[in-house]
Amino acid sequence: MPTTNGTRAFSAAILESVMAFTRIAAAAASLCLTGACSSARSNDPAVPATAIGVNVNTIAYWDGSAPFENLIYGSHWQMEGPSGWEELPATNLDVNGWVRSLPAGYRVARVLSAPASSADIICRWQGNDHNSMRVGSNGVTSNVVRIAGASELRFRYESSYPKAPKWAFLTFDVDPSNYVRNIDCRDAAAAGAEKFDPTFVRTLQGFRIVRFMKWQTAVEENRRVTWATRNKPGDGSYWMNDGVPVEEMVALANKVGADPWFAMPWNADDEYITRFATYVRANLASGRRVYVEVSNEVWNAGYPVRGQAQAEGAAQRLNARYGPSGQAMYRYAEKTQHVMRIWSSAFGQQMHRLVRVASTQNVSPFWSDQILGYRNTSQYIDALATSPYWSFLDTDYSGQSLDQIMTIVLPTQIKETLNWAVQQKAIARKFGKRYISYEGGQHVWLNRNPAFVSQIERDPRMVGLYSSYLADWHNRIGDTLTLFALTGPIDKAGFGLVEYAGQPLEQAPKMRAVRSFMVKNSR
Repeated sequence: MPTTNGTRAFSAAILESVMAFTRIAAAAASLCLTGACSSARSNDPAVPATAIGVNVNTIAYWDGSAPFENLIYGSHWQMEGPSGWEELPATNLDVNGWVRSLPAGYRVARVLSAPASSADIICRWQGNDHNSMRVGSNGVTSNVVRIAGASELRFRYESSYPKAPKWAFLTFDVDPSNYVRNIDCRDAAAAGAEKFDPTFVRTLQGFRIVRFMKWQTAVEENRRVTWATRNKPGDGSYWMNDGVPVEEMVALANKVGADPWFAMPWNADDEYITRFATYVRANLASGRRVYVEVSNEVWNAGYPVRGQAQAEGAAQRLNARYGPSGQAMYRYAEKTQHVMRIWSSAFGQQMHRLVRVASTQNVSPFWSDQILGYRNTSQYIDALATSPYWSFLDTDYSGQSLDQIMTIVLPTQIKETLNWAVQQKAIARKFGKRYISYEGGQHVWLNRNPAFVSQIERDPRMVGLYSSYLADWHNRIGDTLTLFALTGPIDKAGFGLVEYAGQPLEQAPKMRAVRSFMVKNSR
C-alpha cells in the first residue's frame, strides 16, 4: 500500500478506496457462519510453513538500502545550471542511459547513495570529462584525489548513520564526441565485479521470498514498457523505464537463496512478459520458485493503474452491478488470466517452480471471491494474496498516549486484521488455493506528527507486537507472510524493519522480532 513518492502522503483517494471496499466486504461475513473461516493451518507438505518474505524498498538513496556496490544506482541524472539543479531530459541520453549532451552552461549532477559505514571510494569511468569530475557533499567527503592521467577519482565517504543521512554527489562536463559513461563508484575494498553491497546482502539474508515490486518502477508509475525499451545491466540509470533489470533481480535472489516475487507492469506488451518469464525460468537457481502477479494493488484508487483498469472495464462493458469498482476488479481478473497464460506457457514442464498470484485488499473477502470466481480466474492462479497491515492513521488519532497505542490500539488492530485474513483464507480454500500475503506488518502513518511516529516505531514494545503478529499468523494462517519493507527511514511513517541496511539489531525492534521468529521456525 505505501506510495512511491518522496513524501509518501497517504492520499484521500486511498482512504476512499479502503472505505468503499470495506462497505462491500460486509457481504462476505456470512462465510463464517458456514464454518469456512476455520483457523486450522494447512497440513499439505507441499505448502511452506509460515515462510517469511520481505519487500525490498526502492533503490532511492533516501530509502536506506543502498543495495548496489556501484553507488550511482540510488539516483537518476540531473543537471546543474544557473538556477540550480534541474531534471535532465531523456532526449539528452544515449540508448544505454548515459548523458551524451547538455544545454550550454550546464553540468551533469548525480547523487551517490550513502554507504552503511564510512569507506574509501574509487570512481572510475570511460570517456572524456575534460578533467571536470568533482565530488561535492554536505561535509561527508574528504581526501579527494584526482588521479593524474586517468579517469579515476578517490575520496573518503563518511557515513552519517544512525543520524539523518547526508549524501555525496558527482558533477562533470559533457564532451559530445566522447561523453562520460560506465561510471562505477564503489568501496575501494570491494571486488570490481561485485554487483551488490555486502551489508545489504547480509540484511536481506534469511528471508525466504523477496518481493521486488518497489524495484520495478514501471509498476507503480504505470508506465508503458517493451523489451526493447527496458533497462539492461550496466545502463546509466535503473530509475526510469521498467526499473531494475530482471537480470539483477534474479542474480540477487540467487545470491541470498530466496524465491523472487515479481509484478508484471499493466502496460507491458506480451513480448516483454514472455521474455521476462523465459529469462527467469532459465536463470533462477534450481530449487527456487518464482511468484508473479499483475501490477500492484489494482483495487487501490491511489494508484494510476486503478483508473486505467476501471476505464478498460467500462469500455468492455464488463458487469457494472457493483459500479466502477466492479468494472476495475473484473478487468483485473481478465488481465491476470492473460498474463498467467503467458507465464505458464514459458514455464511449460516446470510449472512446479511457478506460483501465480492474484492480489486483493485484505478487508474485502467479497472481492476476492468475485475475482477468483470470475470466468474461472482461479484456474489460472495458485495463490490468493492480501496485505494484512495493522494500522494507526491520522483518522485514528484522538490524543492517545504512547502506552495506549502500544498496549491497546495496535494489539487490537493485529487481532482485527488477522480476523480478516482468516476470512480471506476461507475464500482461497473454497477455490483450492493457497492464501498468502504480498505485504504486511505495522502501518503507522501520522502526517501531522512525525515525532510521535518515531517514538512508536522505536519503542522496545514493538518487539512484542511483531512477535505476537507473527505467532498469530503462524497459528491461524500458516503460509507465506511477506512483510513490508526491509529498509526505510522514519518520518510521517516508518515501514522499514530497519531504518537502513546494516542497522544494529538492538536499535531495530521490528527486525529483532522477525529474526527471532525465523530462527525458531526455520526448516
